Amino acid sequence: MSGNDTTAFSGDNGSTQATTFLENGWLLAATVEFCVQCVMIATGLAGTAANAVVLYALILHNSRETKKRVINWLVINQNLLDLCCGAIFIIILSLRVSNICLTGAFGYVLCAILLSGNATYCLVNASVVNLMTLTIERYMKVFFPFWSKKNLKSWMIQATLVFSWIAGIISMCPLGFVTSIVVDGTCLGYFLYFQTPEIKSGYGAWNFLSFFLLPLVIFVYCYGQIVFVMRKQMRVMASHNLEASAQSTSQAQSKRVKWNIIKTMIIVSAFFIICWCPFNVYVMAVENMFGPSETVGYIITLFLPYVNVSVNPFIYATKHEGVRRILARMIMCHKHDGVAAVSGTAGTSGNTAGSGTRKTQTTV
Repeated sequence: MSGNDTTAFSGDNGSTQATTFLENGWLLAATVEFCVQCVMIATGLAGTAANAVVLYALILHNSRETKKRVINWLVINQNLLDLCCGAIFIIILSLRVSNICLTGAFGYVLCAILLSGNATYCLVNASVVNLMTLTIERYMKVFFPFWSKKNLKSWMIQATLVFSWIAGIISMCPLGFVTSIVVDGTCLGYFLYFQTPEIKSGYGAWNFLSFFLLPLVIFVYCYGQIVFVMRKQMRVMASHNLEASAQSTSQAQSKRVKWNIIKTMIIVSAFFIICWCPFNVYVMAVENMFGPSETVGYIITLFLPYVNVSVNPFIYATKHEGVRRILARMIMCHKHDGVAAVSGTAGTSGNTAGSGTRKTQTTV
């Protein structure tokens, strides 16, 4: 009896320790997830604020330019998509942290559009489409300058701006509505998508090819060719100093602006590849083999694309000449206003003191 009792006691003790270990593990995982979400909200706030400032600078720069370039609208649209993506991302994370109970048709719509991340995915895909369009436009301008000047009209660029938004919405929105469900007030985004292997494999492969592999090929090929040609042109100009010195100022300025925009977009494209590669590799390699899981690796790879959205405005602020110039003027004006306010306050205090002294003397 004593042996059996000891065995039973030991078994109960072992199961209690296992239960306590699991509970502590779940508590730690929940704490880590909450902290990561708070960090993501902070990153989203910083990125959204930076995108808003850069968007203002881009619009102001475009309005002040004497020569209106269609490329400016593509860059502005790129920044606008990043701004909207960051703002929607903050709203989604705030709703997830609040743990609201979803009921009725409104709860389902909220789940399918926001809590599932559908709206963010739509904007990210639209951003990728716009970035590909921008890259192809730069490629055409460098390799086919005369054809582009003659045939590439402003309305075509404006149509591509609208197309990028429509393509992003169509690429993800229907799937989000069809595969998201609400169970006991909780949103299960893309639940049916993961439960259907055929849809998951087919759509996952299409999404990987269309919004990562294809952009990767376009970025590497187009910008690789552009850099090769631009460097070759710079070497030719350096070897013919007389011709370079005789070149008109407007042509030199135009080439400098083009090269500045190209360098900016190369850096933006490089950060896109760096931030999106781990997520796509994880989805294709891990989720297709083992299914979806809320692991630390998944959270980190999911976080990187939103870091990309938050980093883009800082790239524009440091590399885009027009944005850098506008932001520098804004900072200088702010400093001058602060100095003027301090000087005005000091002058008013001095005048008040002087006037008080004169009154005292008169009274005496």
